[in-house]
Amino acid sequence: MNYKPTAFLLLISTLFLWSCGDTADFRNSVVPATGARVKFYHAAPDAAGIDIYVNDQKFSGVNTVPPAVPALLTYFNSFPNQDYALVTPGTAKVKVVTPASTTVTTDATLATADLTTQADTYYSVFLYGTAPTYNTLTLTDNLTVQDPAQAYVRLVNLVSGADAAATYDLVVNGTVVASGIAPLKGAATFFPIPAIAYATTAVPVQIRPTGASTVLASTTLQPYASRFYTLVARGIVGGTTTKAVILSVSTNR
Repeated sequence: MNYKPTAFLLLISTLFLWSCGDTADFRNSVVPATGARVKFYHAAPDAAGIDIYVNDQKFSGVNTVPPAVPALLTYFNSFPNQDYALVTPGTAKVKVVTPASTTVTTDATLATADLTTQADTYYSVFLYGTAPTYNTLTLTDNLTVQDPAQAYVRLVNLVSGADAAATYDLVVNGTVVASGIAPLKGAATFFPIPAIAYATTAVPVQIRPTGASTVLASTTLQPYASRFYTLVARGIVGGTTTKAVILSVSTNR
């Protein structure tokens, strides 16, 4: 091989540093990002795509390569789609906005909230409700693994409509995991469930009226060990197509 002297010396120096233990280990040179972790969900079935503002700065969008334009957060999606975004700990003003478009001449603020966070703590913020009243729900996500052989799930009940006060049971693979989940109640707790091996068949998940066998909505889940999943019941009672009551899965970690 025909090395130039400078390149050869650089190669030798690099190999020497690698041989000296942790001296040049990049893992010890990168400072982990710190702050509060927040995930935003659009769960309002009749609301158009939204932008999220934190302290009057646009916060939501998509991770993409410029010059692509950041996309709106549409029903039902989350930002970030995976993992959580970092925000400065403390109290922040959150604003949910549908931006001006070819049919709407001005921005419309759907909801505002004060978001109080602590460093190294995880939060989920949900936009829910129907016009003209939208609200936000903030949950603290306890992602502590108690048993590494188990997976963890919770149900967030954001169903709107005439029977929105109804409570639901969360049924995973035929077993009632959580019972009597009321709207916006009992939603912060994750419940342990048996995990499955990777690449095996997903298990059925259902929500049923409390104590009943009627299935209101269903989906499937691959509950892997030490992972956390949020099941969101959303839609409008009696709604059809995109406004029907459905069950969605979001992976927290």
